[in-house]
Amino acid sequence: MGIKEIAAEAGVSKTTVSLALNGHKGVSDETRTRILEIARRMNYRLPSERIVHQESKGFIMFARLSKHGLILNRDQSSFIVDYIDSINDAVTKAGYTFEILDHTFTSVSTLTELLSSRKPKGIIVLGTELDEDDVHNLQSFPFTFVVIDTQFESACCDFVDMANIAALAKIVNHLIDRGHKRIGMISCTTPSGNIILRERGFSLALERSGLSPASFLRIQPGFKGAYNDMKTYLKQENQLPEAFFCYNDVAALGVMKALKEHRIRIPEDVSIIGFDNLPMSSMSEPRLTTIKVPNRLIGTIATELLVKKLSTKHQKESITIQVNGTLVVRDSVMDRR
Repeated sequence: MGIKEIAAEAGVSKTTVSLALNGHKGVSDETRTRILEIARRMNYRLPSERIVHQESKGFIMFARLSKHGLILNRDQSSFIVDYIDSINDAVTKAGYTFEILDHTFTSVSTLTELLSSRKPKGIIVLGTELDEDDVHNLQSFPFTFVVIDTQFESACCDFVDMANIAALAKIVNHLIDRGHKRIGMISCTTPSGNIILRERGFSLALERSGLSPASFLRIQPGFKGAYNDMKTYLKQENQLPEAFFCYNDVAALGVMKALKEHRIRIPEDVSIIGFDNLPMSSMSEPRLTTIKVPNRLIGTIATELLVKKLSTKHQKESITIQVNGTLVVRDSVMDRR
């Protein structure tokens, strides 16, 4: 049994279950109690009860490392829960126990000191907010680990990530197929590994198609940042492109709100495409075309890779695996042909 089954039984979202099981804020006492009772009835081992017994292989940890909380925030909770659920399933299948660590990352030495008493067998690192220097520093980490949700080519680490550049080719081709020629990208003032790759993929896709060089509008992260910065941009009476690709769904929804307040029609005046396929993207008006990230598959592959590394004493070569996403076509792109 996993988070999905508990959520179905309790009649709540997987995000709510994850928050309740891990003792985080945002869940009422009544709901938390009900979720914990259901989890115990389903023989789901709570994080606080996951003591490593002598006969166990040990435990594998999911380390959610945040630096500023501008990308890893509550808007992304449902996305992260799918990682947690898939990793939990794969860890259990491999004969290990599972534990979650929420940590504000400052240095590898501080993280190492924190984990030294726990001694996890291996760690799945959620590297969304880590920059290139952070990932390079992780190379001195004294634990076996795999990094997900980011990638830096210069770092000799094991990565499992979405295929960002391939996804951008799908997005740009979709817009061109529907008659768009002037396409801009809304990126972020706080770049991550994935955002950097999406900018690169966007530039490459435009270049291959013979369109004008890529133009980027960089906005503050999160819904509020996207909304406020887009309002400022619109007040300057800049000429809008025929379409915007937004670096993620949360930014896309903030941009859409600002456009609507300026009576700019979506998709008639400007098309919008997001990235992540968060639940809210299917409920927006218009419904948002976006990229569905196979985050459950990424979590499973990362765990299987980590387990293989734990059982192979002499494997030192680093491995990078990219998993393709799917374009989810909804209503936010105009057919201009």
